[in-house]
Amino acid sequence: MRRLVVLTAAVAVAVPALVASTVNASAVGGKPTLDPAAVAGSMSYLEQAYGVSPAEALRRLELQLDATRLDTTLRAKASASYGGMALDQQHGGVLTVDATDPAAVKPFLAQLPDRSHVRTRTVAHSLAELTSTRDQLAQQVAAGADSEYLPAVDQQDNNVVLWRRTPGAAAPRAMAQGGVVVKDLPIPKPLSGPVDWGYCHPLFCSDYGPMRGGLRLDYTRDDGSMGGCTTSFNVRSTGGGFPNNTAWVLTAGHCAQNKSNFTPTQHNGTPVVNQHGVEKYAYPYDYQFVQYVDQATADKWLNSQTPHNEVLLYCRPGGLDSTQACDGADSVSANQSITGIHPLADIKPGWVVCADGSASNRRNYPQAVDSGAGVDYLPGTRCGQVTSTDVGINTNICARPGDSGGPLFSQVDNTALGILEGNLPGQNFSGPCTSGEANNYSPIGTILDDVNAFSGGKGAHFEVITTPNG
Repeated sequence: MRRLVVLTAAVAVAVPALVASTVNASAVGGKPTLDPAAVAGSMSYLEQAYGVSPAEALRRLELQLDATRLDTTLRAKASASYGGMALDQQHGGVLTVDATDPAAVKPFLAQLPDRSHVRTRTVAHSLAELTSTRDQLAQQVAAGADSEYLPAVDQQDNNVVLWRRTPGAAAPRAMAQGGVVVKDLPIPKPLSGPVDWGYCHPLFCSDYGPMRGGLRLDYTRDDGSMGGCTTSFNVRSTGGGFPNNTAWVLTAGHCAQNKSNFTPTQHNGTPVVNQHGVEKYAYPYDYQFVQYVDQATADKWLNSQTPHNEVLLYCRPGGLDSTQACDGADSVSANQSITGIHPLADIKPGWVVCADGSASNRRNYPQAVDSGAGVDYLPGTRCGQVTSTDVGINTNICARPGDSGGPLFSQVDNTALGILEGNLPGQNFSGPCTSGEANNYSPIGTILDDVNAFSGGKGAHFEVITTPNG
């Protein structure tokens, strides 16, 4: 077998030191392009977590939006040098842009309105190099849901990591000879778990508009008990073995794992979607696309109403579970449009993001299925930030059993990012959110790439709905 050539820098390298240069310091120019009301939850997170003013919180979100566009530009026009980027919220909300030759990217940085908060860092390898190496490894190990090994680019350490599912398993000979960093993949602990409140509540939304991300799905186990998960995004499929424009609901695959009774999955006591669909269970390929139980239900929940591209915004500020920023007015709900997606490669550490969950407990919600969230944990929307990426998206947003499958999204550019997998190892919380929590998400780009290549999808093409009438 031909030996794979890999980056020698992938062997336990230290994070390179920051370059002393700072891009052209000046005050932020121009008017804000983000509507504060549209990013209220994200602003609230920054204000609470870092003690900043609303104006400073908005500045940081503006920089995040500009950085998203800058990333696209640098990939296209400075790929030979560009090494990735990250936002550092802890140290002033600055953007660090990595490059093998900082001079090659500075002309692009100088065009940023908030260039006084942009730094450069010299690294050994461009993002294009790292991505090429990752792709070579992926081909050799046949990376996918059934693979023992999953390669990923670590932009922060400027290397490539070969993640293995089985701790201590011997790495492929070519990998070891090539000097690839091999790490054990942290396997998350899955968080799987008619009332009318007068508005769309995560647990009770039977008659308030179309299906959206953030609503409870109640699954029947084979022993007759029930557990809860959360909807993420509306999906359509075209072509293949399903009728054109088939409507699907996306959630986590483990929600249906080991269930063989085929009882329809309910929301608020009413059957809504099938128990099984197109699904896989291995993180980060942990997904389930499920169809509505019949055409009439699909029409009631989606086809006959608009918009089709929203997730729920809901929280109870100042209540029992207000230690983490949330979004939505007290005791009512709103909606967040989803107009695009970001693949894993786009998502950067430091991004401010939000997530929905429908986890609950019997004491706080006696009329709903207890998903095991613990007393005084309340369902709804919470915002935090991306702490890192590997084969998935790691965040500091808290979650509980019943939140699995819920959406991770950006208010900054209205994009879908991922669906909740579960707690990172060492985390086992119950009840209200606490500091230091960590949960991770299966990337939406990874899920779509896989399902569109999966024979279980019958050759159909699946896409998240990103338009009101999609």
